[in-house]
Amino acid sequence: MRKNKVMNGSVIIIDDDEDILELLSEYLLLEDFDVVGCGTDGLKAVNLYAEHTPDFVIMDIAMPHYDGLYGLENIKKLNPNAIIIILTGNSDKSITHKIIQLNATKILEKPYPVEKLVSVMKSIKNPM
Repeated sequence: MRKNKVMNGSVIIIDDDEDILELLSEYLLLEDFDVVGCGTDGLKAVNLYAEHTPDFVIMDIAMPHYDGLYGLENIKKLNPNAIIIILTGNSDKSITHKIIQLNATKILEKPYPVEKLVSVMKSIKNPM
């Protein structure tokens, strides 16, 4: 049970790798983020966003069925100002261009230190 701490914001995490979901969830909870949902494809991302309207969406791009581009595009239709951090190991320039066109807040290349993700999230939430 969580004590009444100042939270850094609510977040949903979308990745088809269950180990990454678990790792990120645990780490973000330790850093006082409220993980309100996890999913394994872009469609789940859109549904979780519509249900929870979190402060942050952390999403992989390469996923089966509905990819992260689907999630990014459709969440931005729900809220053009949604904060979406894309995690990608994809070096395809056309995909990177599409991510930028769809106005992702930040793109982090895999592998990345999880501390860097938290630092990015805190700087977005509390800009200097």
